[in-house]
Amino acid sequence: MTVGSDKSSHKKPLEAVEEKRNPPPDGGYGWVILAASFLVSFIIDGVMYSFGLILSEIKKTTNTPDSQGNLLSSFNTGFLFCSGPIVAGLANQFGCRAVIIGGAIVTSFCYMLTVFSPSIYLMMVFYGVIGGVSTGCTYISSLIIIAEYFDKKRGVATGITMAGSGVGSFVFAPFLSWLIKKNDWKFTMSICASIILQSAVCGALLRPLNPSMSSSRKAKNVELKSLNHPNKQMSVDDETFEKDRVIQTYIGSVCSLNAPDQDLKLPFHQRNSFLRMTIGILKEMSDFRLLKENFGFLLITLSNFFLFTGYFTPFLYISDVAQEHGIDEESAAFLLSIIGIVNIPARMLYGIIADRQFISATNLNSFAVALATVPLLFYFVLKKTYLTQVIFVSVWAVGIAGMNSLTTMYLCELVGLKKFSNATGIINLFRGFGCFLGPFLGGEVARFFGKANCFFYSALCFIVGMVLASLVSFITMCKPAKKREDINETNETTIKTLGDNSEINKNLLSNND
Repeated sequence: MTVGSDKSSHKKPLEAVEEKRNPPPDGGYGWVILAASFLVSFIIDGVMYSFGLILSEIKKTTNTPDSQGNLLSSFNTGFLFCSGPIVAGLANQFGCRAVIIGGAIVTSFCYMLTVFSPSIYLMMVFYGVIGGVSTGCTYISSLIIIAEYFDKKRGVATGITMAGSGVGSFVFAPFLSWLIKKNDWKFTMSICASIILQSAVCGALLRPLNPSMSSSRKAKNVELKSLNHPNKQMSVDDETFEKDRVIQTYIGSVCSLNAPDQDLKLPFHQRNSFLRMTIGILKEMSDFRLLKENFGFLLITLSNFFLFTGYFTPFLYISDVAQEHGIDEESAAFLLSIIGIVNIPARMLYGIIADRQFISATNLNSFAVALATVPLLFYFVLKKTYLTQVIFVSVWAVGIAGMNSLTTMYLCELVGLKKFSNATGIINLFRGFGCFLGPFLGGEVARFFGKANCFFYSALCFIVGMVLASLVSFITMCKPAKKREDINETNETTIKTLGDNSEINKNLLSNND
């Protein structure tokens, strides 16, 4: 087909590329989607949060020091967070169903390779790096599809899905402890691999609500304007010009690659839809200008870095420290289950409070961080008996539940809808860096000062994160009540630019009204 030759194809550029989209049903088959996503969260988070039990056995069996052994957990969680932009590109290109199934298969295979790895370094590659990215593909995609099926009930649906994490922690901690006691860590890891493979079955149920047309079909119905001379093809209206530019970014490769060189002289990465989409998302998510432009966002990003540097230390050492104080192995493992039990209602409660707007999400996050910091400071007292250990994990679980469930809401408050995706990418990258660094430093502290003192290291990280989060709350409260109207006006403009079929944007805008 020829490019830019048919004038009639340029009269209504938006109508030519828009697809009729089904509205979110807020029910119906959406409940099947919700159940499948819940099970994915149940499996993935349940295994991940209970992995400290297996890791302890790996370090004993391989005679690996904590600083090196903890890199298994560091790499897995770090690459999970940092894989967000890649997962978004894969989901847009292939759909959530394919990404979840593929991620589950690769993750299961990596677990089996970890079992047969002769050295800790190969385990880091299979479980940490490759397994971390593939786990992110499964877990993040299961959350993405919820937004497609739910609009008015999206908050409830997201809360139920994330509650799967708490249920998983509750179930898997004693189950893995029993498996290790009856067999060994290799058998336990193999069972985990087979269970994770069931996520592929759940992924098969995730039927897309708005399946996209194939590239070949689009090529027959969409004519691409010449990108070499955009000013000649675009409308003089600035808004239409901007809409055309955004659309061309996404449909640039639907034309035949046999188009004449004089009509389409683009590099390969722009002609290939997958590469262009992935590179575009990576550029957007790695655009750090927002850190300079928004001081509040800079502080909350640094706060998240320190919080996640100390976040996984209690998960790794709570069971070991409890056993050092005379608590039996099963009871010690059950402490991880208590964290999961408390997380279930706590995450839903934070969401309800934020939706009702009794308190801003930014201030509620500061409260949650402070609540999580207090028990860490007093762990030297709380570690002595099983009852006080239960008190510790219960209070700490309520605090970290807010840290995990309020991110979307306080980012919308701080940066607005227009820069939300950029902010999400940046904050997850910094969380990933914290996950890389935290368990390694915690292992060094455990080696030189004992495992119980790792909790003081974690407390120090949380104190810094709490101070930074409190500064953000102070800044937002002191900021003149300006700009609520300006923010809403910006969000409305963004929605017009992106198109009326963006249900996520509509929902977020309604939350600002």
